Amino acid sequence: TRSWLMCDVESEPEPAPAAAAADCEEAPGDVGTTRLPDLSPDGWPIYPSVTERYFTTYVTSNHQALHVHSNGICLLGLAPSHPLLAPGAARITGVAFRDHDAKNLLANEVRGKRKSGAVFVLPRDLVASVTTEAGGDPLPLWACVRANVIEVNRRLIEEPELLGSAGGRGWLAVLMPKMAEKGSIGAALLELDRTAPLRDPTGNHKRRRDQQDASAPGGDEQQPRVSRKAARRARVCWDFAETGTCKFADKCRFRHAAPSEAPSEAAPSVGGAEPSGGAEAGEAADAGDGGESGGSAGVA
Repeated sequence: TRSWLMCDVESEPEPAPAAAAADCEEAPGDVGTTRLPDLSPDGWPIYPSVTERYFTTYVTSNHQALHVHSNGICLLGLAPSHPLLAPGAARITGVAFRDHDAKNLLANEVRGKRKSGAVFVLPRDLVASVTTEAGGDPLPLWACVRANVIEVNRRLIEEPELLGSAGGRGWLAVLMPKMAEKGSIGAALLELDRTAPLRDPTGNHKRRRDQQDASAPGGDEQQPRVSRKAARRARVCWDFAETGTCKFADKCRFRHAAPSEAPSEAAPSVGGAEPSGGAEAGEAADAGDGGESGGSAGVA
């Protein structure tokens, strides 16, 4: 048996040198399925970063970057193409995280394995606003996906210039999508950005911008908004103006003017009939009705 095995091994043909060389040329730098690192000019190996090895990066139309880990955890930050990171861009002077409403990210307290207490955000929810030394309106940064905010980079509050920097210090927030949405979070982000680009301002930002343009020199004057309750109080109570009394007294929604004061509007219609315009109008209407009825009688 031993001799048969030895003969069987010895009888196997050896690979041709040309074929072996061709295999080496097809996959340079590989050993089996393991990719060898590239070498720097001084001969040291250059290993891929943690982001390149374990994260898939998606860039939105407003140049935000969402790094999705293989386990579904997302790291929110800026893409290298963001205008704030362009050469010669104005220096970042402040990063203010959202803290003005119920979605206060600075008061976010996450507990336990299920991350209870985390703030849930939608793609168009504000995460932070960035100001620069050039002034102007703060630049909003959105959540981009539906997820729970696990943590925000509080270091950016004291060192805003770190935003978007390399070395793992310039991230904005750590997000955790729902379990059922982890697998398709990247596709959902791209679809959202295609149908409603994140680079477009939201309705609140549009209204704020329009108000600023109107208040600027040469802009149209904005009329002060009047509430519905104030508009009702400006109208005269018809019953009080006609009779001097009102069954609602001080609880009436309309203004109680003196009986001698003329009402500011016509009397309310009853049964769908339009109110009369006064005694003269009533007499004219009666006369017209009589004439028409007389003419009809004559014809009959």
